[in-house]
Amino acid sequence: MKYISLAIFLLSTPLILMGCTETTNNLYRLELDRECVGCDLQGVNLPRENFGLKYRLPRSSSPLSVSPFGMDQAKPVNLTQANLSNANLYQSDLSKIILENANLMQANLSETDLEEANLQGANLRKANLENANLKGANLENANLKGAKLRGVNLEETNLKGIETDKDTVW
Repeated sequence: MKYISLAIFLLSTPLILMGCTETTNNLYRLELDRECVGCDLQGVNLPRENFGLKYRLPRSSSPLSVSPFGMDQAKPVNLTQANLSNANLYQSDLSKIILENANLMQANLSETDLEEANLQGANLRKANLENANLKGANLENANLKGAKLRGVNLEETNLKGIETDKDTVW
């Protein structure tokens, strides 16, 4: 029964996992536990996905309701040291996500909400961040060489120690 529910969940979700080497159990864990440290999601196609803070049912036996009131807020997704090179995360909600030391080389993060995201030490070399929201994000020591940053909201963003070059497009 557990595997049937998992199969129905995976078939009903809009994810297209091209090039993903993660196991089904690990992707399911990412949704439930919101953690996949060091996972390999190279080339994953997740446009318009919501990995931002979502509501989840409390584990207690409190009564269910159709509104988020009384529900716990999910913890941030932790993808520390994940390989997301060439990933398509266009227009995704990645607010407060933890991508510390993650590889996002050549990833499409255009129009993505990365508000208060932790991208400390992330490799964003040649990543497309055009029109992304990085308000309050931590980009300390991130590699932004050759990245496309036109229209990015950098309000209150920590840019200490970032690496850029002549190919970085502001």
